[in-house]
Amino acid sequence: MLLVGAGLLVRSFTRLLDVDPGFNPARTVTMRLSLPASRYGADGQRAQFFARFFQQVDALPGVDASGSISWLPLAGGGAATSMEIVGQPKPPTGQEPVTDVRVISHEYLKAMGVPLLKGRLFNELEAADLKGRVVINDTMARRHWPGEDPIGKRVRIAWDSIEDEVIGVVGDVKHAGLDGEVRAMTYWPFQRSPYGTMTIAVRTAGAAPGVVNAIAGVVRQMDPDLVVANIQTMEEVVANSVAERRLTMLLLTVFAGAALLLAAVGIYGVIAYSVTQRTQEIGIRMALGAPRGSVLRMVVGQAMTLALVGVALGAAGAWVLTRLMQKLLFGVTPSDPVTFVAVSALLALVAAIAASVPGLRATRVDPVIALRSE
Repeated sequence: MLLVGAGLLVRSFTRLLDVDPGFNPARTVTMRLSLPASRYGADGQRAQFFARFFQQVDALPGVDASGSISWLPLAGGGAATSMEIVGQPKPPTGQEPVTDVRVISHEYLKAMGVPLLKGRLFNELEAADLKGRVVINDTMARRHWPGEDPIGKRVRIAWDSIEDEVIGVVGDVKHAGLDGEVRAMTYWPFQRSPYGTMTIAVRTAGAAPGVVNAIAGVVRQMDPDLVVANIQTMEEVVANSVAERRLTMLLLTVFAGAALLLAAVGIYGVIAYSVTQRTQEIGIRMALGAPRGSVLRMVVGQAMTLALVGVALGAAGAWVLTRLMQKLLFGVTPSDPVTFVAVSALLALVAAIAASVPGLRATRVDPVIALRSE
C-alpha cells in the first residue's frame, strides 16, 4: 500500500512538473521593491520613480528585458473583481463574470516570456493615457468571445467602471498554481493603478547574481533608503510552488522504500528458515535425482506464493486507501493501472531476488550431509 501511494505521488509530481506555466522561467530573476507612502504617496511620484528605474535597468549589461507586476505568478496573492462584457446581455445580479487583474509596467510580459497571441501590447503613450485599454489572456478571449476576434471588444471592470478596449491577447499563465485552473485575466498598465509595491522581473543574458547586484546599486543610487527584497529566480519560484507536494512525495517514498526493504528481508528470512527446516527433504530429493533447477523452482515458488498473496491483499487495501489521496494527486487517478501493475511487478521481482539466495543455497546441499542432519 505504501509503494502504491508513493508511486501515485511520483507520477503526479512528474505530471505536475510537465505542466506549462505559461512563461519561460529560464534566466529570469525577480525581486520585490516597495516605495514608502511617506515619500511616494502620490501616483505620479511612484510612476516617475519606476519609469526612471527601468530606464537605468535596461541600460545595464546583461539585461535583455525588464518589467514589474503587482502579483507574481505562483508566488501567492492576487486581485480579482467582477466585470461586464459590453454589448452582451447582463447576467443576473451575483452571477457577473469575474476577472483577475494584474498591474504590469514596462516590458514585464517580454521579461517573463509570455507570448503575444493577437493584437499588441501597451506602448509608452498608451500607458501614459492611464485608462481605456487592457490586455487579456487567452482564456478570457475564448470564454467571452468564442469564435470571435476579441481585439477591439470592450469590457467594463468593476474597479473603475470605465469601458476598456481590448488591444491584445497573451498566453495563459498559471498564477494560482501549476495544478490550478487558469482564470480570465486582464492586464492593466502601471500608470493606471500605480502600486507602491511591485515585483521586478528581469530577463538576463547570463548569470543572475551580477545583474541582481547591479539592480540593487541602481535602487541605492536613486534612493539610499530603499532595498530590494525576496530575490529569487523564476525557476526557484516554480520549485517553491510545488515544495509541499515534493515533501509529501519524498516522505512517502522513503517510508515505501523502508517497507520494501523490510519485505525483502522478511521474505529472505522466511525462505532461509524454510530451507533449513527442509534440509533432509531436499537431500532426499537430490539423492533421488531431482535436478538443481527443480529444487530452486520449489524454493522460489514457495516465496512467490507468499509474495503474490501479499501483493493481492496489499493491492486490495491500496485500492481503498488511495481514495483518501485524491486531493494530493494530479493527472492520475487513485486506481491508476500503470502504478498498480508496476508496484506488483516490483514486489514480485524483489521477492524472487530475496528467495533466490536461500534457493541457490538449497541446490548446493550435499545429499549425504543432508540425510545425516537432524
